[in-house]
Amino acid sequence: MPATYVSMDGKLVAEEDATVHVSSPALRFGAHLFEGIRGYWNTELGELFVFRLDEHLDRLRQGMKVMRYERIPEVDELRTQVLDVIRANEHDTDIGIRLSAYVLGRGFIDAAGPVSIMCATDATPARTLAEHTTTALVTSWQRISDHAMPARLKCAANYQNSRLGLMQARAAGYDEAIFLTPEGKVAEGAGACLFMIRKGVPSTPPTSAGILESVTRDTMIELFAERGAHPVAERTIDRSELYMSEELFFCGSTYEVSPVVAVDGIDIGSGAPGPVAAQVWAWYEGVIRGTDSSHPAWRTPVYGRQPL
Repeated sequence: MPATYVSMDGKLVAEEDATVHVSSPALRFGAHLFEGIRGYWNTELGELFVFRLDEHLDRLRQGMKVMRYERIPEVDELRTQVLDVIRANEHDTDIGIRLSAYVLGRGFIDAAGPVSIMCATDATPARTLAEHTTTALVTSWQRISDHAMPARLKCAANYQNSRLGLMQARAAGYDEAIFLTPEGKVAEGAGACLFMIRKGVPSTPPTSAGILESVTRDTMIELFAERGAHPVAERTIDRSELYMSEELFFCGSTYEVSPVVAVDGIDIGSGAPGPVAAQVWAWYEGVIRGTDSSHPAWRTPVYGRQPL
């Protein structure tokens, strides 16, 4: 069912009443951190699982620390707010969860408060691997670097960089953008991390390459270590390696596992989703929905209808 309620600082309000003043530092200066989190419905259990909720909450709190917010809520407060709004909306399908921490009032660029927390949810239809398949352009816009703006924070202001690259890619007829660092090495996509399979070995750029410290990326690294033919190599990747790879895929809470079948008009492998991406998608889907019983700590049950 569509969402009816949004949580504003723990209070449930109608979606149309969830507003922020135009003079707030959140709107004027991008003093806004957010998390994109997913919940997955398990029909057999009649349960909704929020995937790696506490890891997302920890990342949000770390971002608030770096941005010097005057108040940083405890994990328990944030978790309660997320679960309360999901239950109020009575979701019984896959959902997207938007959790934001931003600065209100009428302060200047350096305003650190008052801090407000918002959580909203939306039904998100499940998609197949084929529906996730995409093409990409290596954008001419460089990825922001840590000495300018910390890309490891999920700060709304950082996404202007992503927006410019993505709009360039789509204007050129591609679905997605791939960013390079100022040194010309592969960083990530506009809203997702990137994995490459080359000579059978999975690789991904290191967190020092101007990328988000992604919860989904960490999940992939753990799954490859447990189940893959090779562990993931976290290493520098050259642009030309992308063209020579057997497979590429984006990963993220929104992107899940999204095979990249062409870059700059050059087919990757056969030009179709490859076997590694298909295997990773099967691993991932099992874990997020709880049909695979491993990693129970990664799944937070919303309704408590079944034990993990």
